[in-house]
Amino acid sequence: MRSKTLMPYLVLCMALTLVAGVAQAVEKQPDLMNAAAKATLNPPTSGSLTLASGTYDRIYTSGTVDAQCGAEAFDSANDGMYYDVYCLQVDDTNPIELILDANGTNIIDTVLTIYCSPFDPMHPELNVVAFDDDSGESTLSAITAAQNVALIEGQEYWLVISSYGANMTGDYVIQKSGNVYDCGVVTNELATWGAIKGMYR
Repeated sequence: MRSKTLMPYLVLCMALTLVAGVAQAVEKQPDLMNAAAKATLNPPTSGSLTLASGTYDRIYTSGTVDAQCGAEAFDSANDGMYYDVYCLQVDDTNPIELILDANGTNIIDTVLTIYCSPFDPMHPELNVVAFDDDSGESTLSAITAAQNVALIEGQEYWLVISSYGANMTGDYVIQKSGNVYDCGVVTNELATWGAIKGMYR
């Protein structure tokens, strides 16, 4: 009798596992690029994802790019990902490059997402410009010129670097093309507060 009672629950667990696996397969596209970081005159952006970093429920996209902040985003199966945020601007309209440098990055698997300001970690599907998972070396991320991410000169954008999966920590170095410059580190508190202020502008 007990085995019959448990059977529906076992079937349900197997179904949920299959669905989760399909979702992961859809999100993790084949790694067709292997862009290596190139040193530029711009100083690299570097930092660390640690146990003290902020967390958010990561999104992914189909690869669309929208400098007007409307790239379609989907909720991933990975929640509670560590992340850092940086403010970026460009000084021309040429496609940008942001490439994780394998020489200074020891996070196993990274994700880069560009947002129009502000980035709201409570609603990461909003204001998305571009997203990349594995276009860098191995499972590192890279936004390359081939992806044609051309930003608007003088506008502030927020770059979010995060782990692909849970409990991934470590150091990272992001090499930037010559037309990209930092406008400052954005703390997790400012990311949330900036989103709140944006509601009243």
